Amino acid sequence: MIRVTAIETGKARMKTAQMTARDGRGPVGRKIDIFRDTGWVGPLPIFAFLIEHPEGRFLVDTGDTWRNSVPGYLPRWNPFFTSQVVIKVAPLEEIGPRLQAMGLDPATDIAAVVLTHLHHDHTGGLDHFPHTPVIAPRANWKVSCGLKGRMMGCLPQRWPTWLRPELVDMDGPAVGPFPASHPITPEG
Repeated sequence: MIRVTAIETGKARMKTAQMTARDGRGPVGRKIDIFRDTGWVGPLPIFAFLIEHPEGRFLVDTGDTWRNSVPGYLPRWNPFFTSQVVIKVAPLEEIGPRLQAMGLDPATDIAAVVLTHLHHDHTGGLDHFPHTPVIAPRANWKVSCGLKGRMMGCLPQRWPTWLRPELVDMDGPAVGPFPASHPITPEG
C-alpha cells in the first residue's frame, strides 16, 4: 500500500497572476504580469509530501525555512523577494519538526528526498537531511545554480554545503499533469 501525506511547512502570499498565468505567456511575460498585478492571494500552505511506499518513506520537497524572516537571508536585489511574495514559516513549521511531531526521525526514517525543482520553497528544509540521499532533476539543477535560477527564486547560496544531489533525467512517461517522469524505486 502507498500512502501520501501532505505536510504544511508554512504559508505564502503571492500575486494573483502568479497563481493564474495567462495562456500563451512565456516566463518573461509572466513575470511582467506578476509585477503589474495589484491583487494578492493567500496565505496559502507550503507543502512537502511524505510518500510511504513498500520500499521506504520518500519526502517530495522540503518546504521553506523560518530563516526567510531574518533580514538579509533573502536577496534584497531580487524584487520578487522584496515585493511580490510573502513567506511565513515558524521554526516548528519546518519539515524536520513536522516529521518529528509525526513520530518520524528525519535523520533515519526517510529513504530519499525527491526535489521537484529547486525554488526556495521546495529546498528550504534541506538542512534537516544531511545524511539522506537527495534526488533532483538534472535540467533544473543546471539552471538553478546560475544567475537565471537566482532570478527565478532559487537560493543556491543558501543550500547546505554538503548538497550533492543525484541528478536524474526526466526520461519516463507523462504522469498526470507532468510531461515526463523518472522512476525512483525498482517498481517505479
